[in-house]
Amino acid sequence: MGKWRITVILLFAAAAASLLLVFANSEDSFLTRGELSVRDLIARHGRRTPGNPKLIFLAIDSDSISLDAKADLRGLFGIQDETTPEGRALSMMSEHWPWPRSVHALILDRLMSAGAKVVVFDLLFATPSEHDEDFRAALDRHADRVVIGSNFTSPEVRESAPISTTLTLPTESLIPPRETLDSRIGYVNFWPDSDGVIRETQFQTNFAQFIDPAASIGESDINSLAAQAVRKFGRSELVPTDTQSRAFRYTGEPRFGFPARSIFEIFVPEYWKRNFQSGKAFEGAIVVVGAAGNWQHDEHPTPLGVMSGAEIQLNVINAVLNREFLRSVSKPFSALIWILAAALAVGGSIWCGHPIRRVGLLLLVATAWVTLQFPLFNHGGVFVPVVGPVALIAVVGVGSLVFDLIRIGAEQLRLRLALIERKRAQEMLQTANEQLEQRVSERTVELTRANANLTRLIEEKDVLLKEIHHRVKNNLQVISSLLNLQSSQIEDPVALQIFTESRNRVRSMALIHEKLYQSQDLSRIDFGDYVRALTTGLHASFAGQSSAVRISSDIEPIMLSVDSAVPCGLILNELVTNCFKYAFRGMDHGEIQISLKRTEQAHLRLTVSDDGVGFPKDVNFRETESLGMQLITTLTDQLDGTISLRNGRGTTFDIVFPETSEAKP
Repeated sequence: MGKWRITVILLFAAAAASLLLVFANSEDSFLTRGELSVRDLIARHGRRTPGNPKLIFLAIDSDSISLDAKADLRGLFGIQDETTPEGRALSMMSEHWPWPRSVHALILDRLMSAGAKVVVFDLLFATPSEHDEDFRAALDRHADRVVIGSNFTSPEVRESAPISTTLTLPTESLIPPRETLDSRIGYVNFWPDSDGVIRETQFQTNFAQFIDPAASIGESDINSLAAQAVRKFGRSELVPTDTQSRAFRYTGEPRFGFPARSIFEIFVPEYWKRNFQSGKAFEGAIVVVGAAGNWQHDEHPTPLGVMSGAEIQLNVINAVLNREFLRSVSKPFSALIWILAAALAVGGSIWCGHPIRRVGLLLLVATAWVTLQFPLFNHGGVFVPVVGPVALIAVVGVGSLVFDLIRIGAEQLRLRLALIERKRAQEMLQTANEQLEQRVSERTVELTRANANLTRLIEEKDVLLKEIHHRVKNNLQVISSLLNLQSSQIEDPVALQIFTESRNRVRSMALIHEKLYQSQDLSRIDFGDYVRALTTGLHASFAGQSSAVRISSDIEPIMLSVDSAVPCGLILNELVTNCFKYAFRGMDHGEIQISLKRTEQAHLRLTVSDDGVGFPKDVNFRETESLGMQLITTLTDQLDGTISLRNGRGTTFDIVFPETSEAKP
């Protein structure tokens, strides 16, 4: 028995690991999404990149673009002469957006005169506009200290690369075309992961591979906005020179890591003096000019929340200057982690026989592994697989517990059958004693004492059998409680649903043993009483979505043996669970009807129906990969019964099986 148990656990662990690895390598699976969510959780609560005071965000925000054209600049901002650069800038800013490009020239000149080392415009100037000559002259004056944005557009996404095929450059009236791309240009794009969150950046890409060959840009590489800014800052050695994407460590939550300062304030004398120390705040700084707020649709999800594109650029620049790149472990090391997780799960399941200790050990291992991620992230900048290995430990641990409980249940069933046979033998002996009593009067007293002893023994066996059912019920409730405790730590809705359904299945089996030891007849239960108790528990389990769902039952007074009650209870659990999960989507209320009746052919008919949306017509319930439907068909076969589906106003499942049959092993 020991070798057979080890073999079963090993085979189950291998199957679980293979299935989970398939999900882990799928781009949009629940494991991949869970892994990304865990990484975001670590990023939110782990170490951040220290903020650099020489990185400044001047925001084109709602305050800057909503200046009143009728405002009195003299009275409002203290502008004495509207012909000064400050007066002209504020006058043009008070016009509608987009501003005349002379405003950007004035911004650039003012920042450069204040000592800014690099000015980055996270803006696109794709079409010609008035006053381009003023901005072009400013760009030429400060060519070695300014960067402006270009943009990859996405008419077509190629499978061979994560970027698009067309590059939108600044208008030729600002930067004339050259054989090689002007060093003042950098692309502003970030390419998010499959869940839409920006965790990585790409500092360089190659024209020849990804951009429309018709573009007259040459075949040189194009650098990102952040890469160009760091190079012009004088730290070219820190910028990666390949086209690989790199994860980076963020500095702070949106609007806190790099607080946005309204750009119009640099032209208001009082703000210039008070907020920017008369320009000293910009000395030696990298200043990023870009939109704040979603009025330009330039906000993107990040691990720390939704950020504007300009703020993400500042986070990338800060990460480069601080060498704060993050990386995932190599595939061989990742495979080693999976192997260790499987070994721990199998070892704990084989050598830790006590259920509570086993679950506690596996929980301790999983908790320790999750906790270890924070020092790895904080001090090593490393991400390692978390969700997949923890899920493997949980699946193998729960699976081995269920297997052991089934094995114990089978042994107890054999013991019960032996006790029944012994009881029958005692009854035969009692009959023989009565016959002997008639023949041998002198042994009447002796036979009476023997019969009394036998009666006491039978009562003791009944008590023992009730205790067995009671303990099986308690063990199953322990498992249900452990699953409930574990589910409270799970944030992923898919994993939480799996735990809830497993808990309900265990609860349905525990309820049968509870009814058995409460019954006068230890071999049969009142199935109507069982149905009412089971549906009450399921109604409570789905409390968040079952308040408007009513359950009615029509159960004939039928006593089922444990061999039929267990599979019937599991079938009923799965069908009612499916009703709660799928039948009433988009509906305000609904009803589930359950009936168990005898047919004329000495069979029993179990019917579960609802008035919900109906079973999908394009799905064959006998061939679905759903674990619940597979359990239903398998358990129906164990009952030597048949199952049929009727789709009308809702869904109806009919299971017909012999009343006197026993479930197949």
